Amino acid sequence: MKTLFFLLLLLFSFALPRELLMATTYPIYYPLLYLAGELYEVKVLISTGTDVHHYEPKPQDLRNLKEAKYIFTLGLENWERKLPVPKERLYLLNQNLPLIDKDPHLWMSPKSYQAVVAHLYKALLKMDPKNQSIYERKYREFSKRLKALDEKYRQSLNQCKNRWLVSTHLSLRYLARDYGLRAEGLRGVHGEEEPKPSELLRLINLMKRESVKSLFVEEGYQGKAVLKVQGETGAKIYTINTSLYPTKEGDDYFSIMERNLSAFVEGLDCKR
Repeated sequence: MKTLFFLLLLLFSFALPRELLMATTYPIYYPLLYLAGELYEVKVLISTGTDVHHYEPKPQDLRNLKEAKYIFTLGLENWERKLPVPKERLYLLNQNLPLIDKDPHLWMSPKSYQAVVAHLYKALLKMDPKNQSIYERKYREFSKRLKALDEKYRQSLNQCKNRWLVSTHLSLRYLARDYGLRAEGLRGVHGEEEPKPSELLRLINLMKRESVKSLFVEEGYQGKAVLKVQGETGAKIYTINTSLYPTKEGDDYFSIMERNLSAFVEGLDCKR
């Protein structure tokens, strides 16, 4: 009888809908899903290739935000701090981070990203202390993989003939800072925007002066600036994923950053 009661209780618990946690972007979604996915339904607010710098909530997004128990966000974009949700349901993860000019792209460096994941872990403990043991286990697992990826980046980018990370969007400064490289990009250019002629000329002159022959282009960017820079400098184009949108089945932070590393290693002509 006790066994039957337990089985019925177990079946009933599985039938109940799980509470919803929301991450605003994929860099927050991946670790949130890993740490809390056993206990909660986890969704990402911006699930398509939308420009995260100029995002405006759609009706379905507003419904998801209203439904979510808590929302987790890095909180460095203006719209993230203005989300139409009560402050007690919104966790900002940017406290005491080693930022460069409020640049949000910490996830492009596995080393800098570790602090973001740690903040998320602490937020989950505050939100749901009764499940501390689960969060501790999942956090240790995720951190172990993240530290291994950090070490792989360090070793792979240690001996490169070219030390300049030049991109169509200024998104690689944390990567450069943490792995001994130099980064430059088109400032103030997002999505399909075209840069000012003076900004484009500045980048072209830098590439010529430093003999840079590789240009890292964000996935989905199709602006004319790429052809202009390539034509003026003879640079080879390498595609990177800086928003972490999944482009292959089963993608997560680690698979995307492995592909990014392959592009960096080839583009910087690193020793293999």
